[in-house]
Amino acid sequence: MAFVDLNDSIIAQVRSAADIVDFVQQVTPLKLAGKSYKGLCPFHREKSPSFHVDRDKGLFYCFGCGTGGDIFKFLSLTERFTFPEAVEHVASRVGIELPRKRRTQRESDKDDLFEVIDDASEAFHQALEWTPNAADDYLRKRGVGKDIITKYGFGYAPESWDYILRRLSQKHGEKRLEQAGLVTPRKEKTGFYDRFRNRLIIPIHSDTGALVGFGGRSLDGSEPKYLNSPESDLFNKSRLPYNLHRSKDAMRRYDRPILVEGYFDAIAIDHAGVPGVIASMGTSLTAGQASLMRRFTRNVVIAYDGDPAGRNATLRAAQVLLAAGLNVSALDLQGEKDPDSLVQKYGTDKFLEVLSNALDIFEFGIGEWASDATQLSGREKSERVENFMPLLSAVTDPVVRNEAGQRTADAFRLEFETVWSRVRGKAAAPQRQAERQLRAPIPSGEKFVLTAAVQGRLTGDQLARLREELFEDPACKTVFSIMKPALVSGQPIDFEKVQTHLRGDAEQTLLSELSLTEDIDDRTLERLEENLQPMENASLERRHRQLQLEIAEAQRVGDHARVDELAMEKTRIYRSLK
Repeated sequence: MAFVDLNDSIIAQVRSAADIVDFVQQVTPLKLAGKSYKGLCPFHREKSPSFHVDRDKGLFYCFGCGTGGDIFKFLSLTERFTFPEAVEHVASRVGIELPRKRRTQRESDKDDLFEVIDDASEAFHQALEWTPNAADDYLRKRGVGKDIITKYGFGYAPESWDYILRRLSQKHGEKRLEQAGLVTPRKEKTGFYDRFRNRLIIPIHSDTGALVGFGGRSLDGSEPKYLNSPESDLFNKSRLPYNLHRSKDAMRRYDRPILVEGYFDAIAIDHAGVPGVIASMGTSLTAGQASLMRRFTRNVVIAYDGDPAGRNATLRAAQVLLAAGLNVSALDLQGEKDPDSLVQKYGTDKFLEVLSNALDIFEFGIGEWASDATQLSGREKSERVENFMPLLSAVTDPVVRNEAGQRTADAFRLEFETVWSRVRGKAAAPQRQAERQLRAPIPSGEKFVLTAAVQGRLTGDQLARLREELFEDPACKTVFSIMKPALVSGQPIDFEKVQTHLRGDAEQTLLSELSLTEDIDDRTLERLEENLQPMENASLERRHRQLQLEIAEAQRVGDHARVDELAMEKTRIYRSLK
């Protein structure tokens, strides 16, 4: 996929060749209803169908939940494909061979690094198998059998300063080994030494399955306990959970991963046959890792260690996941030290039973902090309630946040407003305000006027009055600007051509809604002026406010001619508003 050339022309060709109805019907049944197809929405529960698909325009839209887009958006939502993956999937289905990019020097260099990493993995694996070593003893004590060693590619870095140097430097050169994170420059002398020494080696793969780095577990008590490959062109630990390449399909299928802390927890559960296990590689979960998970799922179950440190780590990780827009649950390990122990002692069926009873993260927090609420003093309650603030503030959905705040208040026998006043204080941060502005709904008047324009229901005078600056919502403004030449000339709108110019989800969803909205009847159309006139007034008011700022700036720099020019425009606008 890395070398596919996805230009606008190719994307449009693939989109045009696909029958969106065929793809959608594999997920939800459709029936022809007028000019479009109709069925139950696959993205929310409903009893009456509000989900529409237009075969000719290649668009879908649900008038119940507001989800819409083209065939690639549909696949990204149902199959958790990235956009390039969706295009490649559709192209393969319709028989279009995608062109390949010419490889750049950087891409060639990355290919060389992949070869170095592959060779290093083989060298580490041979060291584990060929001679008795400390890794053998460690694996035997943990009950790790030959089948697991082979399946997960374990290796051993000998207690030597130059094992990898001797094995690979002649073929790849010392500099290339350094770029791959396998050797480190000496501080006081020239030359290099091996990064991994006397460690059990665990290969780490990207989400595509390419080997990109290693985790090394100390075998002699030296620190750090786990040493990972350094950041490189191949390896970015802050954006990559362990075992994602084996688990991503199950994450899509079951709509959740099981997130554990370390390699061995992930390996034990994965090898036992539990699908969709990934690990944060023994370090704090990052926003990058959470963002990558969201490509495949909307739900996460945390299965960290059962001791106090593990439970605290669970709640810290939950904040990161909630902020990424994920729904979070946590496992109660029922007294076991870690998920590995639970599987080893009681087997896969027991683990799946525990998994089915995973607690919503706020219920988990209530169990952690509020189980003895009736025995707490006011000050103690205040301190415990404060523990919930990072979780509540991280939730991006205001309805979910409100409901969780109510549960928190109930758990501590407090009034809702007592808890919510603290949440409001956290939520009023500039970043949260910016998020609220970004999610502001499209003014209904703008959408109504734009729908009438798309359906060819505007008079010549009304169409002449439509200008981009009348639209305050960015999606409406963008879609109108792309359609404007066709609207002005009276030509039919080429929806496929319009799609090639759209970049954001909001724009694509709006286009779907506009194209699939039922024709406006004459009685409703009589209210068009009630919507168009306020749009013109609002545009003049925005310009009036902008002129005040521009006049102040011109006065500050002493540009008197500019001040007079702006003042005249301000007067004209004022009269128009009057």
